[in-house]
Amino acid sequence: MNIIIIGGATGGMSAALRARRLNENACITLIEEGDRLGYANSGLPSSVGGVIETDTFLIHQSAVGMKERFNIDVRENSKLISIAKEEHSIQLKGSKTNETYRLSYDKLILAQGAYLKSPQVPGIENENVFPFRTMLDLHKIRDYVSTHHCRSAAVIGGGYIALKAVESLYQFGLQLSIIQCQPRLCQDFDSDIANVILSELVKNGIQIHLGAKIQRIGIGVTEDGIFVTLANESSIPADLVIVATDLTPRTEIAKASGLAYNDGVIVNEFMQTNDPDIYAVGDMTEITNSGLRISNHLPLGGTASLQGRLAVDHIMKRATPYRGHIGIFTCKVHNLTAAIVGPSVEKLKQAGYYPLFVTVHVPDRVGYYPSAQQITLRLAFQPVSGILLSAQIIGRTGVDQRIDVLSVALQSGLTVFDLENLELSYAPEYGSARDPVNVVSMVAGNLLRGDLHTITASQLDDHLDDWQIIDVRSPESFSQGHIRSAVHIPIDALRHNLSSIDKTRPAVVYSRVGYHGYLAYRILIQLGYEVFNLDGGFKLFLEGGSRSSVLSGKQG
Repeated sequence: MNIIIIGGATGGMSAALRARRLNENACITLIEEGDRLGYANSGLPSSVGGVIETDTFLIHQSAVGMKERFNIDVRENSKLISIAKEEHSIQLKGSKTNETYRLSYDKLILAQGAYLKSPQVPGIENENVFPFRTMLDLHKIRDYVSTHHCRSAAVIGGGYIALKAVESLYQFGLQLSIIQCQPRLCQDFDSDIANVILSELVKNGIQIHLGAKIQRIGIGVTEDGIFVTLANESSIPADLVIVATDLTPRTEIAKASGLAYNDGVIVNEFMQTNDPDIYAVGDMTEITNSGLRISNHLPLGGTASLQGRLAVDHIMKRATPYRGHIGIFTCKVHNLTAAIVGPSVEKLKQAGYYPLFVTVHVPDRVGYYPSAQQITLRLAFQPVSGILLSAQIIGRTGVDQRIDVLSVALQSGLTVFDLENLELSYAPEYGSARDPVNVVSMVAGNLLRGDLHTITASQLDDHLDDWQIIDVRSPESFSQGHIRSAVHIPIDALRHNLSSIDKTRPAVVYSRVGYHGYLAYRILIQLGYEVFNLDGGFKLFLEGGSRSSVLSGKQG
């Protein structure tokens, strides 16, 4: 059997090695356009920033090593030009020799990945402009910074890759700016959670330009350095410009060959294209969410590795269907870690779902432990059944372990009621008797059982003038800032001030993180008031970027 694999990164390497492990007699050829094989893309930002001292640790195998250990013919610096499906052959071109030649295949696996789409503006080809994608990019960026007197850098993009680029460049002590054409950053997250990420960037000196259209990248150097000029004529210092836009599947040759595509190459559950002898894996494919049947492009290394393995399993007559993805990633943002599994609430609604959700802020371990840090969790779930749909977490520590727990729960079809009673590891150094996963699930369970009714900050914006807003925090907290039109009644004084609350008008109660607001809610609801607790409390109201104003003042 003659197997040709196009692409030597995660998906292609996974397929090549799996093929050899399953068939010692197969003729396996791996085609790589560049001169680096099987490198760890996810480690590039850490290498650029110096966290990983040498990038040799990022390279898993060499062409020579692949031949000696696995008897795989690796052809580096070779570019796929075309596919002749009827002839079962491909045309390749050597990037160093410019010579073209053909190879025949029995099975072809495409693992060509995705590329960064650069804005087509004057100056995009300047020597100080670099994509943030490959090992070669890493070398160029690092060499440029070390040989030029760079004082500033601009990162073009606003998603996961842009955040990784900012994190790595921050280590150089540069004045950093993010230029995002969309109205907000981190569009995988809900807008209020994304605002928390934005605040962390601003707090660390990163300048943010949202809804920004680039007019040109400074051609020539002035005494003040190089600039990126926006359509509004404002100038952003940018001795170094990094293109870190979201990824676009590399599908040009697949399309020209008649393979079915949408946002990416369309494959079945065995990673086959509409040609049964051609497979596609990794970033270039369009895949479906396992639980929600939402098709999209998901450029993640773990997904590519699994798909490469499953494609080969099907070729070797031991097929295991791909279950689809759920979409999970974690990203470091200075002192915070942000993580998400499944679509955000906003994306769920766009796809036609009507999720319920709750947001809590809880310590990552017992509150009395010296290193305890608060983390924010948002859980989205189906009405009535409580089946988990997605989760978002942001905090300083403990985020990764909770998102993994929730990922397993989501993939297993668990409900918030299951998670309420989930038994998790407990020691004061690592967690609490009620883990944050238990707590957020209990709040969700309260909502489904009718023991709680919540209102979001955006919903509250529409009722500030006609509903009663009751702040149940301490006098000191109230004086430092509160929601416009809020009346202050501390939680411990609530029962003694019921006469000041109008039973004929809805009331919204809130505390700092929501717990005391919930206590106030339970008191008032049982006394016949129509009442709502503010989801995420005053903390999320502030950090999430509510449209409503916050006032400071005296006790009401």
